[in-house]
Amino acid sequence: MNSSQMKLRAAASIKLTQIGALLVAHIMAASVLWLLASTSAIASCEGPPALRAALRAKPSAQAYADLGNWFADQKQFECAANSFASAAGQKPDSASYAYLWGLSLSSDGHYEEALAPLQQAAKLDPSDVRPHLALGAVLHRLKRIADAETEWRTALAIDAGNPPALDGLSQDLVDHRDYAGAIALLDKPAGRRERTSLQSLNLGIAFAGTVRLDDAVRVLREGLNTSPDSLPIANELAVVLMLQGRDDEGYAVFELALQKHPDDLPTQLLYLHTLVQSHSEKAPALAHKLLDRYPDNWEVLYLNAVLEIGEGETQQARTRLERSIALNPEYSDSQKALGNVLSQLGDLTGAKAHLERAIALGDNAPEIQYMLAKVLQGLGDSAQARERLQTYQRLNDAQKDKTQAAGKAESGDQAMVAGQFAEAVSLYRDALVSDPDQPLILYKMAKALDKLKDIAGERSELLRAIQLDPNLAEAQNQLGYLAVREGDSGQAETYFRGAVKASPSYVVAWINLAATLASEARWQDAKQALDRALEIDPDNAEARQLGLAIADARPAT
Repeated sequence: MNSSQMKLRAAASIKLTQIGALLVAHIMAASVLWLLASTSAIASCEGPPALRAALRAKPSAQAYADLGNWFADQKQFECAANSFASAAGQKPDSASYAYLWGLSLSSDGHYEEALAPLQQAAKLDPSDVRPHLALGAVLHRLKRIADAETEWRTALAIDAGNPPALDGLSQDLVDHRDYAGAIALLDKPAGRRERTSLQSLNLGIAFAGTVRLDDAVRVLREGLNTSPDSLPIANELAVVLMLQGRDDEGYAVFELALQKHPDDLPTQLLYLHTLVQSHSEKAPALAHKLLDRYPDNWEVLYLNAVLEIGEGETQQARTRLERSIALNPEYSDSQKALGNVLSQLGDLTGAKAHLERAIALGDNAPEIQYMLAKVLQGLGDSAQARERLQTYQRLNDAQKDKTQAAGKAESGDQAMVAGQFAEAVSLYRDALVSDPDQPLILYKMAKALDKLKDIAGERSELLRAIQLDPNLAEAQNQLGYLAVREGDSGQAETYFRGAVKASPSYVVAWINLAATLASEARWQDAKQALDRALEIDPDNAEARQLGLAIADARPAT
């Protein structure tokens, strides 16, 4: 991922505790193993004559470190790791040498081996943000995401606005679709800090993921103003604009991005996809241009074939689709398109094979079942054709129901904004008739019932929502709030813990959990929950106020 330049801090040496001494022994053992495993590499790690001479004259930790820095500057990270390992061996209380050793190992791709020296550096100097940043990156590489998140948050506790930590944590949150957590982390008041391009992108994705499209457009435009050459931001902004039905604005964003990056194939392909899907008259020109430049790209071939199908050029489309599938047989859309073309050309056996392959690859749209039913009927397999028609009807009805439900729910949202809460409840109920197992609509109706003071109805809908989706953190949090109002702190704690489990960065739920625990005089547990909230949002006024209240109420020890 892209990240801004970090502000490095000088490491300060501290005396070792007994535990620290044991850790040093572990580090030294690791150093010996590393050096033994790297004997052949050491032979080529000579460095410049002046540094070699200095090392021979006085083989000190500083001399090894100077050589390590030279190797690192030359991007010879294995040699740098050997040198810093020797420096750390001579001066085991140096956080800086341990950090540079671990960083060199990480830079050379030895992620597991990098953990021990980086962890040692963090223990030797708890005020240094650098080891935690490096550990976060290493743990992310090792797919130990929960541990990486801990390191990013530790870095933010040292430096609340640290750009690489915010980049890394927000990326992990977005990757795991914890959009509420990403929004809580990054959506700070204007002027407090300037977001990096990655933070703007992640916040825009999080807003889009929670269907806050206006906020997504705002944040992405701000990000593009700050980082005008960022293709990921431009691409995301264009897609969100088109989701809002603002196609011309989306096209303009794509075209401006491609003026600056005319040879970026992924952006050209994304733009062509949007043009083809929206039946834009601009699509053929771009499709032909890309075909001339990239005649063997499977996606370019597929998109040109789609346009040719629309023009009735089925034989040409067949040729392109067959070439596209030969290059990438795992794309369901091209399999479906070829099945459709073969059906039109009378090759029913071939059509059947490709349509079935598309379904096996995950295409569960109603129309493909209908296409396959027609092909099976043409092949004389009436029984299978009837089964496919029944499947088509079932999927089609479900799709219509979901579309109707989405329309009713959107009208309900508008009624909520207008303060027409009874109307909103009615619309949400209508939506649930069409799509009864949609937890988000149930949650929205619960919010409307709350406005009408129908607490029993609100609780009922919230319970249905979390039964369908236990990870709906907002519903869990609201159930906890209702339990607090009824004086059932035990039940409230259960729901608040459910909320923070579903969304570990949900600040409001952590604060509610802390308040609930404090009401039971469970001071240590309350402090831990509140500390977690402040790790996520160090400037949260409500959390700080609760901290003061807990400090006043807690008996002196």
